[in-house]
Amino acid sequence: MDSHLRYTDEKDKSYGLAGMAISMVVLDGEEYLDGLSIDAPTGEGIELSQEFYFVGNPRLSAKIAWNEMLKHFQLSSGMVISNVMCRNYVQHRRKLNSDIVDELKNFMRDEARENCSLDEDESDMIFDKTLRYFDRLFSYSHVHEIANEFADTIVRQRHLSSQEIIEQLSRLSVL
Repeated sequence: MDSHLRYTDEKDKSYGLAGMAISMVVLDGEEYLDGLSIDAPTGEGIELSQEFYFVGNPRLSAKIAWNEMLKHFQLSSGMVISNVMCRNYVQHRRKLNSDIVDELKNFMRDEARENCSLDEDESDMIFDKTLRYFDRLFSYSHVHEIANEFADTIVRQRHLSSQEIIEQLSRLSVL
């Protein structure tokens, strides 16, 4: 992705990781969370279980395996969009500009084509739905409070287990 989506500093990274963790919790993907680390290299801050990456179980039918791949793509889409939204909406208090939205959409199209063999229209439908969902979510002041506290916790603790993430974000379940 383009350089204007890269982390600018540790605080920015903490908000990105917070957004990704929030997305996994609200999209019911917490079973795949193993933890997170602000000290990990970019792209490796969220630690996901092996089950997230491996859906090629030969005992699964092709349809079930494809549905799992699609579910994982949707979770990944949510993490990418939520990362950028948390950094912009919560940390900087600004909406995403059209350049960032276009860049995210193009990135997700490539991922959808590569990982799920989705065409552009199918990818755009998932992207648009996910973007609308997280736009609403990150517009709530309650979510801002949770994200701010969680980003601070990430910087302070440096590494959190999946259980610590879920405990920290449990207040999201009331939304």
